[in-house]
Amino acid sequence: MIPERMLFVYNAESGMFNALNDWAHKFFSPETYECSLCRHTYGLRGMLVPWKIFIEGRPFPSSFHYRPEFWRTYPAMRDLPLPLILVERQGAVEVLLAADEIKGAVDLPALIKLVSAKLDASEKAA
Repeated sequence: MIPERMLFVYNAESGMFNALNDWAHKFFSPETYECSLCRHTYGLRGMLVPWKIFIEGRPFPSSFHYRPEFWRTYPAMRDLPLPLILVERQGAVEVLLAADEIKGAVDLPALIKLVSAKLDASEKAA
């Protein structure tokens, strides 16, 4: 079953000050940046084009969440390490990629390949 929605949860805070801080961290010390999902999918100028094309090419919408907003909306998932990629089907949210899987992707093409494979497998299993 195709997901109704895919959710991307960043291990980062929201807000302009935090965005500027994250940008500086990525610029000066990208290898120590805390959010591996951000590191793979965003550059210094915003979302990377291959990632944007991949996301927009899915037959379902996506939503993007920062840590505090996600925890408020999904308090039962507060203990899961971030970042996460989740899918929603029939109102239930399930983990598609856990933090360690995202971190294990060496670059954006590897992450896209991993997300695609997990989506294919989850659609066949559902």
